[in-house]
Amino acid sequence: MSKQPECKIENGLIIAPKGLAGVVPDVTRISGVDPKGTATIYRGYTIDDIGEHASFYEAAHLILKGALPCEDELKEIKKKIDTYRGQVPEKIFDALKHARLAHPMYYGSYGVTLLGQYNAPYDWKFDEDFLYDHALKLIAQLPVIFTAGWHLAHNGTIIRPDPSLDHAKDVLRMILGKTPSDLEARAFESTLVLYMDHGFNASTFTVRVIASTLSDMYSAIAGGIGALKGPLHGGANEKALVMLLDAKEKAEKAGKPLEEYIEEYILDKLSRKEKIMGFGHRVYKVHDPRTDVAAKFIKQLPEGEYWLKVLHKAEEVMKREKNLPANIDLYTAILYYQLKIPIPMFTPIFAMGRIVGWTSHYIEQVLNNRIIRPSEKYVGPVGLKYAPLEERCKK
Repeated sequence: MSKQPECKIENGLIIAPKGLAGVVPDVTRISGVDPKGTATIYRGYTIDDIGEHASFYEAAHLILKGALPCEDELKEIKKKIDTYRGQVPEKIFDALKHARLAHPMYYGSYGVTLLGQYNAPYDWKFDEDFLYDHALKLIAQLPVIFTAGWHLAHNGTIIRPDPSLDHAKDVLRMILGKTPSDLEARAFESTLVLYMDHGFNASTFTVRVIASTLSDMYSAIAGGIGALKGPLHGGANEKALVMLLDAKEKAEKAGKPLEEYIEEYILDKLSRKEKIMGFGHRVYKVHDPRTDVAAKFIKQLPEGEYWLKVLHKAEEVMKREKNLPANIDLYTAILYYQLKIPIPMFTPIFAMGRIVGWTSHYIEQVLNNRIIRPSEKYVGPVGLKYAPLEERCKK
């Protein structure tokens, strides 16, 4: 294992490594790597355990409240999320009608900002019950905004939420435009749970930085969506499927089975110094346990055995060549493909799960707050003097 970069002390300042690798800026009780470094935990439970067994409502309650819900608590959070899902202000749909065809992550950041204008009081409060209620509104309504923006931009229609359905099943229905089977809904739900939180990742840390200024929750979530959009973070699952479909097309032209051709494809890309999407992780150096959960559902969906052979062969090659494990993005890319979800909606789905973690981190930050404001090490020029235009531009 490569040595972790170290911090240095210069003139009384801590000089952190690029990307803050190995730096712990704060503590959290929400999620993180367990003391043995073998798994990520959600409030004491392993992420793969919760991902396989917990419903969306149970996992959301766990992350927000710190414990799995009892029967009455489960009924309450389910009722609130399902009710709020059907209460997106009509004027937000009107505004989304004017949004041009673009990457759907823009619909999320735009829509959440509008939600703040409708839902957030001018005198934003830092009361725990108040914050929890707004977290549930965001959790319920963000998927509606993403799906409405997507369909309006593509065909001018809105598929409205159905509060009588469970959250994950209704969200998948709004994405696909048809009611999914129970298996499809459960497979989709598991990915939302797996994506719910993951320590101080880039988007979550962005949310905490904004929260530390005591800005409102909606503004912080809009920032988190912007951070998640990047291909080195949430956009990786989109890139992973594009890569796999490219390999599939090339394998067909070569007349070879993809589960055999994928090795040749990866080796060719590596020889040209190209990045193989869906591999490597800042936390999981040996194995990403979330892939095991996704694999169980992939197996039950169309062509599951075929795709698992491809994924396992790709993992074998990357482990041998680069000592990199597959991450959850490689597996959810295939699972979403099996569900016939449009590729540009992959990252919004990531956000539909991660919104639970973002809102939880917002609450944790503001209830024990200190503004996040690191120092900098300036390395630019000094001693320059202003000169009039006619003098500084002489040749």
